[in-house]
Amino acid sequence: ENRHELKNGDILSIALSPSLRAREIFEKIRTNDQKSTGISELADLSRDPTFAIQFISLNEGKGVQSLMSMIEKSVPSNTPTDKGDLANILGGFQELMEHSIVSWDTIGENFVKKIINILDRSRSKDYFHPPIVHRCLDILESIVMNSTQYYCIVAHEVPPSSVIGFISKGSQFVTHYALALINALILKAQDQPSILHELSINNFSTTINDNILQQARGEVDHDIAHQLSIYQSFILNQVENRMRTSFADGQPRMEESLRLLPVQAFSEEYRNKGANAPIHEHHWKQLGFSQTNPRLDFQETPPGVLALDCMVYLARTKHEIYTRLLFAQMDNPCPFAQTSIALTKILCQLFRIGEQTGDIGYFQEFIPFLILNEEPFKEIFCITIQLLFKTWREMRAGIMDLEKVTAVVTKQITMVLQSQDTSTLTSSEVLKSRLFELNYKKIIAAEEQSQLLDEAVLKSRPVQDLRIRITPEIYELVKQERLHHLIQGAAFPKIGGRRRDQFFYCRLAPNHKIIHFGDTAGQTAPPLETLENKVQISDTKLVTGTECPHAERARKNINLIFSLIYNGDEHLDFCAPTETVYNIWVDGLNALLGRRMTSKAAEEDLETLLNMDLKLRLLDLENITIPTQQPPIPPEPNSYNFYYKLD
Repeated sequence: ENRHELKNGDILSIALSPSLRAREIFEKIRTNDQKSTGISELADLSRDPTFAIQFISLNEGKGVQSLMSMIEKSVPSNTPTDKGDLANILGGFQELMEHSIVSWDTIGENFVKKIINILDRSRSKDYFHPPIVHRCLDILESIVMNSTQYYCIVAHEVPPSSVIGFISKGSQFVTHYALALINALILKAQDQPSILHELSINNFSTTINDNILQQARGEVDHDIAHQLSIYQSFILNQVENRMRTSFADGQPRMEESLRLLPVQAFSEEYRNKGANAPIHEHHWKQLGFSQTNPRLDFQETPPGVLALDCMVYLARTKHEIYTRLLFAQMDNPCPFAQTSIALTKILCQLFRIGEQTGDIGYFQEFIPFLILNEEPFKEIFCITIQLLFKTWREMRAGIMDLEKVTAVVTKQITMVLQSQDTSTLTSSEVLKSRLFELNYKKIIAAEEQSQLLDEAVLKSRPVQDLRIRITPEIYELVKQERLHHLIQGAAFPKIGGRRRDQFFYCRLAPNHKIIHFGDTAGQTAPPLETLENKVQISDTKLVTGTECPHAERARKNINLIFSLIYNGDEHLDFCAPTETVYNIWVDGLNALLGRRMTSKAAEEDLETLLNMDLKLRLLDLENITIPTQQPPIPPEPNSYNFYYKLD
């Protein structure tokens, strides 16, 4: 199958052909005396794709159906041999199906119900056998993800809440596959909020804390942590609808939430007034809204009214913090409403709210604090809004510095959430402490250190040699970019024209040999064939500035003019509308004439692309010291008669 991949020097081991092994194992599992041996060998070899093809094709393409029949006919047994055989059959079946040769829609309703029956029976202490249970959970998860026909049976017979009990069985494999099945059922469900609510009622977070976090003591198994990060994304994404909803005037609940902000902040003034008493306009301003009508601040989505929800949650559940932030704002103006809206948007981006939840966790590690909370998004908002106000004070920021402050806060949050020990973030106090440790001075110091390291690496001898080697390639890239602009063309004003709206259009032919030009009514690019005049690039000479024939007539724009002189005394005069257009055309024409591009813009583009390319090439060498000198070449061996000794 893969003999074309063999290379000289590859080590081969002699083994039975896959087709022969498949027939041999198939015959063993059909006999009583060698059945256990055959099943064990099947479990080991079924991962191999070539063997899988051969085994599945046996018995007129019914190799997998033979295993399914054995599973359906299995009976409850407590003997270790029978338990081991059933676990191996389930494992062999699952591994064969993983090759996607046989469709999950062909397995049949009876088989699905048999797997569910085996799983239900395993809830009993007498019949619980971890290899059997984790294989059943794995098979059911595959059915949910890959079968449109039998997904409904699993969803009806095995609700996520019924799987929670397997997490407390003390087996990491069982815990991993139980979480994977729960995540699959949530992902495929039409009504995710209902399932998440059901899990909450059944104390799913408590089960995770007691049986995973407490038992692991900070070092959660990688596969389990991956599944927890997927579950984390589900519970965070429950705020997506609010994030995509704008404030609707006259909507009672939204109006009530908005009114609560000044009422909670200035409670003394509204205590003895009716529920419908008007809010003073200056109170909206003190709360930090950008407009006199605060409803307009919640029109942008994201974050929509999710920002309002977070602000109200802070005012209701953490009133002391809410009023303290507002009081701090009076001392050093930090607009609470505007910063809250900006922060909510940042959190939506960091946690990728609204993106399709797939099989990839949103961070390298899950964050226990988020999983163990009923309102994870709002809780993390309450912590990070305090961080934002703290950073605001440290930066001595003003209202015009909001963007700078949010950029620093984004970096602070990102550094904590993407650190290697996020599994220790088990409470709001721990998370707050970690965030507050990264003050503004540390962020600045980290950025300066990073720049110094980058500069040191980029200036090292090996990197400089690499830079010299790749410079022609990058230079060519900059050159092609300039020529692309010339092919698109540009409109230039006529020098000495009586009217200011007189233009001519100039374009480079796709073959890079001819310049086409002609009058145009506006600045829209005309088709190349409509430009009647043309000149061969090889017959031209480029001059700029005071050397141009029209220098006297364009004294005000002397730095933006250039000319193409051809046929001895004829010339095409240009006056670029901007410095950018001037640099592009002069660089492009110089490149066509075989001269070096001399503009500052070309040098900056070359430098930027060179540094970017170097950093991309050096990514794999992160945290590895680059030697200053070339490693010595070892001496040649005495002979080239090498041989391999196989154990």
